[in-house]
Amino acid sequence: MAQDNMVLFAKKLKLESRWNELFLENRGQITPEMSVLGDDIKNVIRSIIKQQEEQVRTNPKDGEVHLYAG
Repeated sequence: MAQDNMVLFAKKLKLESRWNELFLENRGQITPEMSVLGDDIKNVIRSIIKQQEEQVRTNPKDGEVHLYAG
């Protein structure tokens, strides 16, 4: 499960890197390709959060639930 999370983080970084490259190439103009990449980034983030929520357990020290999204 942790490996799946790392794969998703790597995919997110790759998509964000591509988005940033296009942003610089287009001198700050948002293109349709960038919009699609933005949607893909959001979907990956949702997948990361969903996986983290499935792994949630309460902290034995304080009984609280702590979520960390990347």
